[in-house]
Amino acid sequence: MAENTQTHTAGLMLALVANLLLASADATAKLLTTRYPVFQVITMQVAFAFIPVAAMFARTSIWPQIRRPALVLMRGLCAGVGTLCSFSAFSVLPLPDVYAIIFSAPIVVTLFSAMFLHEKVGRYRFGAVLVGFAGILVMVEPGVTRMTLGHVAAFGGMLTTAAAILIMRQARHEDANLMVAAVMLGLLLVSLPGCLAVGRAPSLPDVGLAALSGLIMGSGNFIILAAVRRAPAALIAPTQYTMLMWALLYGVILFGNPVRLHFIVGAALVIAASLFTLRRERVRALEEMVK
Repeated sequence: MAENTQTHTAGLMLALVANLLLASADATAKLLTTRYPVFQVITMQVAFAFIPVAAMFARTSIWPQIRRPALVLMRGLCAGVGTLCSFSAFSVLPLPDVYAIIFSAPIVVTLFSAMFLHEKVGRYRFGAVLVGFAGILVMVEPGVTRMTLGHVAAFGGMLTTAAAILIMRQARHEDANLMVAAVMLGLLLVSLPGCLAVGRAPSLPDVGLAALSGLIMGSGNFIILAAVRRAPAALIAPTQYTMLMWALLYGVILFGNPVRLHFIVGAALVIAASLFTLRRERVRALEEMVK
C-alpha cells in the first residue's frame, strides 16, 4: 500500500512538471506568433519536438503495432487542427483565456457522449454542464467583451480537444508512445502546407526560441506518459488545471496581462464543473466494470 502511494505521488509530481513544461511551450509559442504566421510557428515547434520522439523510438526494440489505424490518424489530425485553433487564439487572446475555454472540453464530452454515443447523462452531470457553460459566459462576458476570431478559434480548440478525448476512449488499447508520435505527425500535416505558403526565414534567436518550445513540448508529452504509468489517469487528469496558474503568471510577466476578477470566477466554475465531470466519468466506468 505504501509502495502504491509513493508511486502515485511520483506520478503526480511528474504530471505537475509536465504541465509546467507544456504551459511554457505554449508561452514561447505565443511569443513567436507575434512575429510569424501560426502555420510556421507550429511547424518550427514540431520540427524540434520530433527530437525527443525520435529518441524514444530509438530506444524501443519492438515497434508497436497499430490496431486501429483510422482512429490513430483521426487522433493525430484532431491534435493538428486543435493546435492550429489554439495557436491562432494565443496570437490575439491572453493565454489564460484560451486555456480556460479549452479546458471546458470534458464538459463538452458529456454532451457529445449523450448526442452521438447515446450515453445516459444523469441530472448531476447535466448540472455540471450548465455550471461549466455559465463559467464560460462569466469569463468571456458576452455583451461586454467584444467576441473576436480569437474566441472562435479557442472554442474550435475546445471542440477538437473534446473529439480527441472521445477518440482516445475508442483507441485506449493503442500504444501510448505511438499516439504521441501520431499527434506530432498530425501537427506537421496540418501546419506544413501553410508554412510553405506564407512562412518566412526566421531570425537565429527565434530559431532558438522555437527549438526551446519544441523540445519542452515533446518532453512534456513523454513525461505525462511516464506519470500515467505510475498513477491512474483519473488522478493525473486534474493536474492539467495547474497550467492555468502558469498561464496567469506568464501573462503578467511576459505579456503584461492583468489578472481579472471575472476571469478568476469564471475559470473556477469551469474547473469545478470539469473536475466533477471527470469524477462522475470515473464512477460510471467503475460501475460498468462491475456489471
